[in-house]
Amino acid sequence: MTDRLNGYVKGQKRFLGDVAHELASPIARIQLGLGILEQQVDQQNKARVEAVTEDVIHMSNLVNELLSFSRAEINPAKVKLEKLLLLPLAQRVVSRENQPGKTILIQVEPEIQVTTDPELLTRALANLLRNAIRYAGDHGPITITAQQSKNRVAVEVMDKGPGVPDELVGQLFEPFFRPESSRDRASGGVGLGLAIAKTCIETCKGTISARNLAGNGFAVTINLPLEPEEG
Repeated sequence: MTDRLNGYVKGQKRFLGDVAHELASPIARIQLGLGILEQQVDQQNKARVEAVTEDVIHMSNLVNELLSFSRAEINPAKVKLEKLLLLPLAQRVVSRENQPGKTILIQVEPEIQVTTDPELLTRALANLLRNAIRYAGDHGPITITAQQSKNRVAVEVMDKGPGVPDELVGQLFEPFFRPESSRDRASGGVGLGLAIAKTCIETCKGTISARNLAGNGFAVTINLPLEPEEG
């Protein structure tokens, strides 16, 4: 039964990836055509073209997230984990993902190392930061911390936002789940960011969890091995 369920889930992800791949090219052509059309229409129709352009941008973002979600399902046997310093990787992700007016703090000791796939960990952290910025970027600084134990490293992304109702926390890593009312969502993705992060981290032999903080705030914790697993 487990094998059948796993096969069904993988087949579903493969289908989503195939559909998203086929949609990418025509959407890109539509965007190009709308850009040209916008320069040629009169002022009365320009607003209509802009409205359609916004819808196409939304479609494009959805397709990109679907592609990322399908590609995150990688055969763990083909992933080569390596030991690397966490701080430089976190700094690169923050440099790429931070937005004007938002504050992201990195509280990671320079000597802390993790065993991971750098591309997958980068993708996971990027999705967590985008999620935190979208929902809590206006509520105060977002903080990345790391604590090393005997053979594991806990990497945490914390924000000072309104958090999520406790009864919904367990569903956050499900694909397409969006607790919109709980995090003042005005616009954004389609509920794949945390699902992508989960797949990436589990492929790296790690675990990921979420919790509300006392008072205000929300945290997602990644646990990764310090040393490569034997065998």
